[in-house]
Amino acid sequence: MVDLDGAGVEAAANELSKSGFDAIAAQADVADEAQLGRVKDMVVARGGRLDVLVNNAGGWRYGTLDEITLEDWDWTFRVNLTTVFLTTRTFKDLMIARRYGRIVNVASTDGYRPKPKLPHYAAAKAAVVSLTKTMAEELGPHEVLVNGVSPGAIATETAKAQGWLKERIPFIPVRRVAEPGDIAEVILYLASPRNRFVVGETVMVNGGMLMV
Repeated sequence: MVDLDGAGVEAAANELSKSGFDAIAAQADVADEAQLGRVKDMVVARGGRLDVLVNNAGGWRYGTLDEITLEDWDWTFRVNLTTVFLTTRTFKDLMIARRYGRIVNVASTDGYRPKPKLPHYAAAKAAVVSLTKTMAEELGPHEVLVNGVSPGAIATETAKAQGWLKERIPFIPVRRVAEPGDIAEVILYLASPRNRFVVGETVMVNGGMLMV
């Protein structure tokens, strides 16, 4: 488990360990190729096997076209898109060597619709959908299946603190926002050996808020 927040990822790994999982925490910036290399070394030292990679780094800064600075723009693409590119490039060879792997990239419903206050975030997530297809084409012959998920509103701690979840509910046919587990279940299938033929798809997981 890799995160910028070392204390947070360590606490999460400890919780999983209490449930019987062999969870290892690593503090690293997944937009930094050198730091990713050190994480890869850790994986190799523990046996060199990697079956599943979930690219879930993300973040946003609100702003209109006039308000967004170039630093905002670069940061948004670095966090939401460059991380997917670098992490996949770093770890794919471990999967190719065994002719088995599952990669899941987390995009967003915002990548499919206009977002006047988040144009840079929406553009980055749309690019994740496109990159997922290209990765799937390149890695598929090696039995490494690449897919994505596009969540809608999720009741994360950050979203709950920001207070905007309730205003989304009237636009969701099931009349609730997602719990993190709702998204995780779809990722779990795409990342499992049960998925043998879903390739290059980005699955919408938004309670029907956006249907394409």
